[in-house]
Amino acid sequence: MRRYIILETAISVAINAAISVAFVFLAFGGEAHIALPRLVRDAVPQSFMIALMSTIVPTLLTRRRVAAGAIAAIVLPRALWPRSLATRAICVAVVASLLGASLCALLLWLYAPAGLNFAGTLLFKAAFGAMLAAIVTPMMLRQALAEIR
Repeated sequence: MRRYIILETAISVAINAAISVAFVFLAFGGEAHIALPRLVRDAVPQSFMIALMSTIVPTLLTRRRVAAGAIAAIVLPRALWPRSLATRAICVAVVASLLGASLCALLLWLYAPAGLNFAGTLLFKAAFGAMLAAIVTPMMLRQALAEIR
């Protein structure tokens, strides 16, 4: 089970880092300098979407694999998140967007209060997206594995 969670999380981290980079190109289009407030505002939808997709995709894949008998379900004492995937995904995404934007603001305020150049923005957003996926994906995989059929 641990190997499954590590592998799926690694895939999610890579995909979300790549998507984050693509969205930097769309949102900031090669601007020479991006100010702190714009970077923090951009962290809200970035955090929301990464958490949403890091909940929906791994849960659907895991449910399918458990149903097919490819992997075994696990037993947890109680459900941490709602059973409904739509409700769970929205709840996780809202929490992640609030916490993610706050973390982003803190990190940028501490290390880059004047903002970042385009290359720095690419690196920061890729790392930030990867970090969010690394936090959310294993939690949602464990939740999906613990669902009672």
